[in-house]
Amino acid sequence: MPAMDPDPIPTEPTTDPGPPDATSVVSGPSQASESSAAGRGRGPTVRRVVIGLALALTFSVGIGVGRLASPMLGDTDGTTPGPTAGAASGDALGLISQAWEILHEDYVGADALDDKTLAYGAIEGLTEAVGDTGHTSFLTPEERAARAEELSGSYVGIGVRIDAAEDGRPLIVGVFRGSPAEAAELTAGDIIVSVDGRATDGHDLDEVASWIRGKAGSTVLLTIRRGADGPERELSIVRAEVAVETVSWAMVPGTKTAVLRLEQFSHGAADELKAALGEIRAAGADRVVFDLRGNPGGFVDEAVGVASQFLSGGNVFVERDAAGKETTHAVSPDGAATELPLVVLVDGGTASSAEIVSGALQDAGRGQLIGVKTFGTGTVLGEFPLADGSALRVGTVEWLTPKGRRIWHEGIVPDVVVERADDVRPLVPDDLRSMTSAQVDSLTDPQLARALSVVALAVAPAS
Repeated sequence: MPAMDPDPIPTEPTTDPGPPDATSVVSGPSQASESSAAGRGRGPTVRRVVIGLALALTFSVGIGVGRLASPMLGDTDGTTPGPTAGAASGDALGLISQAWEILHEDYVGADALDDKTLAYGAIEGLTEAVGDTGHTSFLTPEERAARAEELSGSYVGIGVRIDAAEDGRPLIVGVFRGSPAEAAELTAGDIIVSVDGRATDGHDLDEVASWIRGKAGSTVLLTIRRGADGPERELSIVRAEVAVETVSWAMVPGTKTAVLRLEQFSHGAADELKAALGEIRAAGADRVVFDLRGNPGGFVDEAVGVASQFLSGGNVFVERDAAGKETTHAVSPDGAATELPLVVLVDGGTASSAEIVSGALQDAGRGQLIGVKTFGTGTVLGEFPLADGSALRVGTVEWLTPKGRRIWHEGIVPDVVVERADDVRPLVPDDLRSMTSAQVDSLTDPQLARALSVVALAVAPAS
């Protein structure tokens, strides 16, 4: 989670302070695109690639300055090989050089070729060939800056979260309170058909996100379709700074159940969650539904802090490196709700740190998980900065649940599987605040409805 959203919302795998023994790695979060977050699987990836150190290494074999004229590569003294040089040697990098030269020498439109665009495409091919979708990726300098902003608690955009609909188009799965999107009456289930006249069909979520992002005060024109077959409408929306409410909660009318939602594992998420649990107890709640649906992850340290609010001991997760060495990460003491009956909501948009927490609570028998299988972003991404400010993210360590279950590519399977249709919006605490007890009895969100019935029967764990 990984990642997920036209506005910068994290969607890729979480990173820790950096992979072991890699001095070139910097700390920071990594998100999967995006996208994310309905009751389905998602495919968050960052596919737009950049030119930098890795490309310099790739193309330094046999490409002269006259052929690859990107200032970011620096000067080279190499000479241009003939068309068969790479193939004759059997050198994989030589094959790339050969293809590069053929395009520049024999393509009828060679004068119009853009070397940076070609380089981007080459690296995109490399990352896709790894087969580690949603994990190994490149970020441009602009994307790196956006990701940092995403986890800071506010960003400039329109205030929506998106996932891929069945036809691949961007599907809105969440709208932030007080955002331009809310004012424009966008809602979960809306499909973004075009952005400023450009059709979204055939473009990945991260690319669509870049179209929608922009400076505060600028305007973006969206064509929106309500559901798969609904009518289309055009909306002109002014971008603005959007505050991300990391934690929200509400009492369910007519009950002593609190629904607690965590949007992402940004800086301070665990502290905010702990404060909210204090408010929940003060309000008289005696059980909690913890909603992690659509949560794309964030900082792994926050995952330890969040899980520790509900666990009295044991481990939160286990790290395993390429050599098979395992490191356990223990629960922190003094959790705020270690004895409250608990049910956890998850879906295909639950990723990264949210999966660590889900797996830890499930392994501890702390509360049942309800929903559908999580995304499966169970690696630590080492972020390796490149020469132009871009970065290569590579999975260097994978996560296991405390009982040794693998998260990467496997996800967390809930105890109770409850599907939710694409056109059914997941209800959040804001929705509950305005409901009556009668309305709660006929909730349109089947996952939340099941969670409320299960937690009502829960018994506090023995101390």
